[in-house]
Amino acid sequence: MEAIAARARVSKGTLYASFVDKTALFEAAMLRETERIEVAQRFAATEVFDAPLSDTLRAFGIGIMNFLASDQAIGFYGALSADVRRHPDLSHAFWELGPGRTRANLATILAKAGERGEIEIDDPGHAAEALFGLWQGFSNLQLALEGGTDDARAAIADRVERGIAIFMRAHRGGRP
Repeated sequence: MEAIAARARVSKGTLYASFVDKTALFEAAMLRETERIEVAQRFAATEVFDAPLSDTLRAFGIGIMNFLASDQAIGFYGALSADVRRHPDLSHAFWELGPGRTRANLATILAKAGERGEIEIDDPGHAAEALFGLWQGFSNLQLALEGGTDDARAAIADRVERGIAIFMRAHRGGRP
């Protein structure tokens, strides 16, 4: 907290007046980051159910993958990686506010598509994980290890498109 206060150019007292501890500060930072991607996820999850599922998934996938490949996200995850091992409460908060919320939003989209007969899935949560894995591939490792390459970022739309095609072939619904 002392280092954070110094970097923010405020006193520790000022910092503690807003955040009772490191977990509270982390949760506020995570909420801010989540808000950046939540708009695209909310749009995909609630406003485009009339669009073909592949269009909804494309918007969601490109949005989340661009976010994850951003310099801000890469820096945040890098700083976070050391702290989550030392502070399990941070790990749980991170999961709930970030990946857990993204997984739930994607699972909702897939569940609704299943209800409409566009796809056949037994477990929307597992299906969301599989689709996200197709989108992400090894890009997270490439971005982390190479410091965020233009090649990985340039391949996002193609990777999302291929992932959707594979997913749709595997989960074809009753519709032609």
